[in-house]
Amino acid sequence: MGLYGIMNTSVSGMNAQSNKLSTVADNISNANTVGYKRYKTAFSSLVGSGGSSGHEFGIVNTTVVQTVRQQGAFNFTSRGTDLAINGNGFFQVQDLQGGTYYTRAGDFVLDKNGQMVNSGGYQLLSAGGTPVSVDLNTPVWQGSTEGELGVNLASSTPVRPTPPAAGLPSNFDYKTSISTYDQNGNVVKVDVVYTKTSETVDPVTGDITDSEWLVQAADSAGNDISVGGPFTLEFTGEGKLSGTSPTDFVFKVPNGGNVTLDLSKTVTAGEKFSVNKVDVDGYPPSTIESIRIESDGRVFGVYGSSAEKLLDQIQIVNFSNPDGLQAKSGNVYAATDASGDPAVGFPGDNGFGSLYSGAVEGSNVDLAAELTEMVQAQRTYSANTKVFNASSELLQELNNLR
Repeated sequence: MGLYGIMNTSVSGMNAQSNKLSTVADNISNANTVGYKRYKTAFSSLVGSGGSSGHEFGIVNTTVVQTVRQQGAFNFTSRGTDLAINGNGFFQVQDLQGGTYYTRAGDFVLDKNGQMVNSGGYQLLSAGGTPVSVDLNTPVWQGSTEGELGVNLASSTPVRPTPPAAGLPSNFDYKTSISTYDQNGNVVKVDVVYTKTSETVDPVTGDITDSEWLVQAADSAGNDISVGGPFTLEFTGEGKLSGTSPTDFVFKVPNGGNVTLDLSKTVTAGEKFSVNKVDVDGYPPSTIESIRIESDGRVFGVYGSSAEKLLDQIQIVNFSNPDGLQAKSGNVYAATDASGDPAVGFPGDNGFGSLYSGAVEGSNVDLAAELTEMVQAQRTYSANTKVFNASSELLQELNNLR
């Protein structure tokens, strides 16, 4: 190999180490960038054919690749819109021009329009391919449709005369009030009254073998708002509902719809009336206060009334060769022939990672390793300059021979 070949080889070595130092600099500067994937420089040699008379000069080539497959550590936050994918997958995001890209940077926040935007300015896309959007200003409400009421009816209560066929009895045994919501989200108080209408006693032992209780609902004016006629709960001698007793009691909320009240947890025992459980759906008008995101990508709005409403669902995508994606500004990637086409699915599906809310994926940069790489590249670069200088001095001596 001639002196000019040595110089060419040294120059290629300096260029290669310069490329390595460039990737090291990028990695170190982005060590705290959410979802950043480190670059690495791969070296390959290109040598000429050697002969018996000497060595043919060669050069070194470099290829820069990004370690997209390697997952970074999770950093947990107190913000519910921060998202991280544990396993395979990328968020689908969109720029202001409508172009679709893919990223692992899940540090999303709600902008003034209620859209989830990450630190790169990209909007998160939903399952429908449109930006996830949350209405921050319009109140929502829901009228009551179902509920559950469990009470203990005192078994020692005497049987009252048979109540009238229509309307509330003039005297009832027990009453409890529940709060419901009409079609406009207004609170409507409904009274549920119980009247013991029959009881069977064993003439030999004196034990109660069964009993029946009439259940009715009344509005604030005392009007019967029960639906479907008289509703009777049938109990065994042990005070539990019989297997043939109905349990779904229906009444109509004034200025609202029908409410189906589950009474299956009602018993009759002891000497005192008590309410063990009451839970009726519906909520008053309120605006959204925060959002909650489930591991399967469902986005729920949490409102001032403590109500929750399903707003949207996030899908993620995966590639057969993530390392073949093309990096773009803003810590996003574009699909290429090398990466393959995106496969779309929901978090947790087969082949897709699960979604963590309140966490972001940090960069996969190891600072200690990068500093080691930097020192190695610096020393190797310096060694190549010494080879270049040596060949340059030899060439100068050769010229002086003239």
